[in-house]
Amino acid sequence: MTESNCAPGCRAGIIRSVVLLISGLLAVGCVTQTRPTDSLVQSPAYDLPPKQMAEAMQKIVAAPPISLPIQEVEPGVFLTGWQEPFRGEFHIVRYWHERTRYRITITPDFNDPAHRSHIQIADQTEQRPDESGPNEKAKQWTPAPDIHRPDRSSALLQQIENGLSTYPRH
Repeated sequence: MTESNCAPGCRAGIIRSVVLLISGLLAVGCVTQTRPTDSLVQSPAYDLPPKQMAEAMQKIVAAPPISLPIQEVEPGVFLTGWQEPFRGEFHIVRYWHERTRYRITITPDFNDPAHRSHIQIADQTEQRPDESGPNEKAKQWTPAPDIHRPDRSSALLQQIENGLSTYPRH
């Protein structure tokens, strides 16, 4: 028997095409569910200087119904404690547990930075598989940088805005 009627270099071309086809199929098969890459939510401008806004926001976040501690404070930036529990995503035959904390930034308004400001909130989420059983690693929280929960940031912003309802908006 003779080899197929393929010209020299034909086999290399066929092999290259097959490799490219398989690579393309694998790449498409590895695409994960798309999520927003940024979970930043922002308030409208308030007729409140940034320093006063920061003081009011801290009081609102620490008081009920929010009751989140402020763990880190930098000028105009606040990192809250963890809010939990949240029902996470479905992985490996169960729902995972999640917790979220928030980075709240007070920004001066561009048009009137001395008298008006905005609130920006971004979330940071951690997850764990389960809290029961003998496996101690299952009880440890691990960072989940690909999980963004803008709905949680929006809910927190809404609660803060409710607390700021006595202040005028622009």
